[in-house]
Amino acid sequence: MYGSFLAAWTKLRRPALLWGTYAATAAVTALVTTLTFVFADAAPTAADGPPTPGGGATVETLSQASGLLAGLSGGVSLFGIIALCVAAAAIAGEYTTGTLRNLLIRQPHRSRWLAGTWAAIVTFSIGAVLVAAVVAAGVASALASGQGVDTTAWFTTDGLTDSLRTIGQVALAAAGYATLGSALGVLMRASIPAVAVGFGWLFLVETIIAGTVDGSARWLPGQLLSAIASNGTAEVTLAAALVTAGGYLLVSAGAAATSFVRRDVTA
Repeated sequence: MYGSFLAAWTKLRRPALLWGTYAATAAVTALVTTLTFVFADAAPTAADGPPTPGGGATVETLSQASGLLAGLSGGVSLFGIIALCVAAAAIAGEYTTGTLRNLLIRQPHRSRWLAGTWAAIVTFSIGAVLVAAVVAAGVASALASGQGVDTTAWFTTDGLTDSLRTIGQVALAAAGYATLGSALGVLMRASIPAVAVGFGWLFLVETIIAGTVDGSARWLPGQLLSAIASNGTAEVTLAAALVTAGGYLLVSAGAAATSFVRRDVTA
């Protein structure tokens, strides 16, 4: 398994893929963080009525202990797209390029190869989250004073704890997206269909369903992963999101592993 992990990382660390993916993640994070701070509203007064559930960030919320990495959790859907596409392409690409048979000659235990490759993809995705966290913190610190955001709470013990929790939750969500992408790559055996199906369902179909059917977000895997990164939402708590999303991931990983072990490799 460790050999398969190193072999997968050999491909993932190619400069075009590694730096391209991490640069894209950093750019997305910088954009989301900038928009979060630039369009932050002042806290509503009593005359304005109650705040709108799910509304944008305010100067008051950004001044809280969790404000430093507000842009990180806000961009989780975009991180998910990147993680899913990289995972699906990495797994399915072994089929389409015909290299899988050679890899299985070196590692005939298919389950070990699959586990090692999946672990490499997940750590690659978590690495992107760490890069994004550094960028989010840097951009937030640069923009805070100009937007009237008080950064005192960010660097307290509670603030650092909240920041670490946010990084962990976003990393869990990214690992979930990478797992779904890996499963699609195994089941579909072709990069373009795997990416198209994953992107179409998680980020198009689910968005439409969640916006039109009340309460549906608590049962949709993409929405659940986003809820994990956001420490829960108004529709689903963090604990419920973890349990339900974990069930989806176990089922998809089990189906992919069973298919990979039993199906013949003909290319």
